[in-house]
Amino acid sequence: MDLKQRKLNKSEWTSIEVMVSEQEIDILNLIMKGYYDVNIKINNTNSIFTYLKIEYSEKMEDYLYIKYLKERVDKVEDILKISNKDYKKIKTSNEAKINSADKIRLERFDLNLMDKTNIYEFILLKHMEELVGGLNNDYMFNFHYYTLMKLSKNNILRLNRHIQYVTSNILTTFENMVKSEVIIENAVNIIEKNSSLLKYSDLTLYQHQKEIFTVCKKPNPKLILYVAPTGTGKTMTPIALSCQKKVIFVCAARHVGLALAKSAISVKKKIAFAFGCASSDDIRLHYFAAKEYSINKRTGGIGKVDNTVGDAVEIMICDIKSYLPAMYYMLSFNDPENLILYWDEPTIAMDCMEHEFHKTIRKNWKKNIIPNIVLSSATLPKLNELTETIPDFLNKFKGAEICNIVSHDCKKSIPIINKDGFVALPHYLSNNYSEIQNIGKHCENYLTILRYFDLKEVVNFITYCIQKGLIKNKMRLDRHFETLDDITMTNIKIYYIKLLLNIQPDLWSPIYDYFKEKRVPRIFENDKIDNKGNKIMKVRSVGPGISAVNSSSSSSNLKGAPLTRLTSEQPQMKSSSLITTSAGTSGVYLTTKDAYTLTDGPTIFMSNDIEKIAKFFIQQANIPASVLDDIMKKIDYNNAINERLFNKESELEYIREKKETAKDNSSSSSRLANRNKSSKDSRKVCKAVVDDDSEMKGEIGKLTNEINTLRSLIKYTYLNDTFIPNTKLHLDKWASGLNVDKAFTSNVDENVVCDIMALNGVDNTWKVLLMMGIGVFINHENIAYTEIMKKLADEQKLYMIIATSDYIYGTNYQFCHGFVGKDLNLTQEKLIQAMGRIGRNNIQQNYTMRIRDDNLINKLFNYEENKPEVINMNLLFNSKKMAWNNGEYVETNEKDDEETNDYENLNEITTEESDEDEA
Repeated sequence: MDLKQRKLNKSEWTSIEVMVSEQEIDILNLIMKGYYDVNIKINNTNSIFTYLKIEYSEKMEDYLYIKYLKERVDKVEDILKISNKDYKKIKTSNEAKINSADKIRLERFDLNLMDKTNIYEFILLKHMEELVGGLNNDYMFNFHYYTLMKLSKNNILRLNRHIQYVTSNILTTFENMVKSEVIIENAVNIIEKNSSLLKYSDLTLYQHQKEIFTVCKKPNPKLILYVAPTGTGKTMTPIALSCQKKVIFVCAARHVGLALAKSAISVKKKIAFAFGCASSDDIRLHYFAAKEYSINKRTGGIGKVDNTVGDAVEIMICDIKSYLPAMYYMLSFNDPENLILYWDEPTIAMDCMEHEFHKTIRKNWKKNIIPNIVLSSATLPKLNELTETIPDFLNKFKGAEICNIVSHDCKKSIPIINKDGFVALPHYLSNNYSEIQNIGKHCENYLTILRYFDLKEVVNFITYCIQKGLIKNKMRLDRHFETLDDITMTNIKIYYIKLLLNIQPDLWSPIYDYFKEKRVPRIFENDKIDNKGNKIMKVRSVGPGISAVNSSSSSSNLKGAPLTRLTSEQPQMKSSSLITTSAGTSGVYLTTKDAYTLTDGPTIFMSNDIEKIAKFFIQQANIPASVLDDIMKKIDYNNAINERLFNKESELEYIREKKETAKDNSSSSSRLANRNKSSKDSRKVCKAVVDDDSEMKGEIGKLTNEINTLRSLIKYTYLNDTFIPNTKLHLDKWASGLNVDKAFTSNVDENVVCDIMALNGVDNTWKVLLMMGIGVFINHENIAYTEIMKKLADEQKLYMIIATSDYIYGTNYQFCHGFVGKDLNLTQEKLIQAMGRIGRNNIQQNYTMRIRDDNLINKLFNYEENKPEVINMNLLFNSKKMAWNNGEYVETNEKDDEETNDYENLNEITTEESDEDEA
């Protein structure tokens, strides 16, 4: 995460002009429409009518039913009639007629030859057929009943009324046959991974979006505590809020702001930027927001923008240090009541008791005069924890209210995997029931953690307790799941927590022992091959004193050979665990034998010791010394060329600047000569300018040729596919015989590799890693390297990204797997943020969060007192000068002298810059 409060560079300006995908634009449009109608539902799946694009009429509806659906529906109705004698079959005239014009239109389509998997009537019909055909199979019946029930509630335009009639009657007829326990037991397939539910569901707002849109329409001052899981649309919410009010979006992580800008521009929002601003003069408008500007004579487009006219700006995106200039800028065009301060991830830097941002954050809060504030984070302190911040806000803005929006939307599971490859859940953490109760109470009060409960393990626990009669009467399923609509992934996980808290204490120990004994690793150790790439062969006995390695020919050769060992040796097992750690692994050999476990998409590996992890990955890749030596020689050669290139390019840049300066000076001299009416002086000036210009043009041409020559000397370097994780050759070597269908690999273009090789000041290790499809996110001196990595990550072309803990908050890229290294000592809140980098896709894939230190897992599931984030927010989001002393907040008498100094420094900087401009 780039926390440097600096101005946007050219590549960042260019990146925001790239349109997001059509699917994302549809979602953004939904969010904006949802601001006015929070119950909006959109479904783009075709009915027969919308597929054929013909005008609706009942006659046409009957005709289409008879032509395409009736034959299959009749068979379903025959079975339905047997089960429900009162059922009345659909009656339509077999001679339903349509006019000739419609017949001509239909002749262009032959629906029987079309793909019916995306036409809703056929989707419903398929599940009806499967349901009535599976009446004697509990799983099949409940699967298709639940699916049909959910699909029947979707918002499909012009859905055939006869199909709706049959669907409704099937659901009513077989309602009493549904078994909640079967659905819950098979919730992974029926709910979580049900492709029909995932693919055809309505697009709707999240509940937290509905709440914030409703609250923000109220006219009175308000502080909104906006808590929702990562990846559920919090960052896009300001786009909708800007439909009625102007928004100032504050973000410490510039990447988050740029992501919002990219989305906002894609839907034609008028935005401005305040990054690294010393004053409002540094604010820049995007072209959409520009009202006064010059025309570029060459292109005919917008030339120079007048950035002082910002009354059209809908969203101002700024960093922390630029908030006050941005606020005053927006206030010059808008009333305070019509502005919203939307502070994204205010807990950034709050895990440190001292940080360079702290003074600025407090200054921003103290001097803020906008009465509508949104504090948005997945890990925001709770309402009852902000004991100093809330009274301060209420005292500052009379008549204000506090709005607490807390969401735990949970539409996917991202299992936590411990260092031994096992799923981590509360019921595995202790055989002491009092400890389990403490864990359960913490989870009950901190529901954002639900998405990290593995649904498969959850339902296994629930099913076992039900089958063994271990649940109390008040925990019966019918008391917690009254209707099928109540059986959701979130509710099942909440029920699991309640069940944990209501087990008979004396029964807990045998329950714990049972699950520990039956526990199976989620990620198995790859025992097919060793760390060096040698295949492991199983040895079997073939007779007294004889062994063979899976070969009968070997046994014949060894007959009569002397014994090599007289006693059997039992390997020592650790007594601390009921399961040996060798049974599973979290898979750290990510460039070799464990690479195949990284599926569906990229991985992020978070560690503070980037160099150590990088060297480990290269070492484990087993690249032959001769190959690595050859690569390093080429890289060293390229580095020498790059150094010369850098010097030549710097020299060229200097001459070009000199030329521009000379051009400006010549214009001034010419004007001066004209004023003095001396044609002789004027000719002298012009001649000198022409001579200097010719000389500089020659130097520029010479340097350009030298630069092109040097660039042509750069040697292309590449790795064989055997050393690039999850390519075919790599999998053949390291994962032969294993399931590698979804193994994810990199797709780094040769040109990108060449670009990286041509960068000056980039560590050789990073260059080798890039050839393996691994990028590094670090506060690097070479901005070009970082920008290339960001682009590759955004396009999901990297196999893996190694990042420091600084990137925990600011990374919005799509990752399917994540590792938290042993060296990261994170607070509970920051650990949740780290886990929030995973599973940000809109679809359900195979996700894992692999935590290399079990102490962090225990920290995650247990209540923590005196969290630094809570303490610091109360101290800094406060107009009074407060201190934390012996567990209490105490007001101090210290003056804010440093704030005055900050403004004096800013004024000095601004004065110096203006003096330089004049010079």
